[in-house]
Amino acid sequence: MPPPPTPHASAATLHPVPEPAYELRVQPRDDIGYGIALHRRGSSRNGNVPDGEQVVRVWGDPLLAILDQVLAVIRRAGYRSADLKATRRAPFRINEEDAVRLGLLFAALKPLRKFRRIEEVAGAISAMEREEVYYWFSKVTAGPGQGRVQRALRIMVSDE
Repeated sequence: MPPPPTPHASAATLHPVPEPAYELRVQPRDDIGYGIALHRRGSSRNGNVPDGEQVVRVWGDPLLAILDQVLAVIRRAGYRSADLKATRRAPFRINEEDAVRLGLLFAALKPLRKFRRIEEVAGAISAMEREEVYYWFSKVTAGPGQGRVQRALRIMVSDE
């Protein structure tokens, strides 16, 4: 039986910090640069999520429009902005709240091409409360009718 913790034991020893459940992976795309995919890491508790399941990905104009938000998430996770490049192979491990917000942005923006509409939808999602983001993320990434739900979200938050 291990000895009881002493008053000098660190909090990290007593309560280990869980590994981030999400990661961003860079996906090279031929001659047009790269895309970014959000992946959900496997869970050892329930085992029902395959390790590295892709949730959503984005590239092109929608990615360029929200690149500042992607870079902010990467920096908050302890990486440098310069680490995001087409040749990167190691994933960026990010916290759940950032992953859910980015995942919702990726899902809502990936079919859009008009910059005005991309900015409108991105601004509305950025202004959402945490609970609202989690709600919409669960609807646009799981279950039947994901495309319809993504379209409904875009209509709800923009003029078109």
